[in-house]
Amino acid sequence: MTTEIQMMPKIGVQRLLEVENVQRYFKTRQVTFRGIDRGTVKAVDGVSLGVDAGETLGIVGESGCGKSTLGRIVLGLVKPSDGRVLIQGSDLYKMRGRQLREVRPKVQAIFQDPYGSLDPRM
Repeated sequence: MTTEIQMMPKIGVQRLLEVENVQRYFKTRQVTFRGIDRGTVKAVDGVSLGVDAGETLGIVGESGCGKSTLGRIVLGLVKPSDGRVLIQGSDLYKMRGRQLREVRPKVQAIFQDPYGSLDPRM
């Protein structure tokens, strides 16, 4: 099931991060008795989101659903197969040189301690 949430822009609030229809597919190859089977794994498929100034975003989901891959795309560590990542309106994957060096310290991930995040009595 696919759920689409339309986000209305807030007047007077700066959009810091915008992820538009990001997809990341990985090619697979498996050797079998019949030869080599090739396929594609859809790690991230059509994700869009936005973060405005003053907001915090958390990404949660089942194991293997693409959270880490999406995070790596937003950080600029893994190039998306399709879609765009905009940092303050500029496409992250079109940035070069000085512009990229200026934006890198502003984008970061804060990893959660899995043992401190959930109450074991739940």
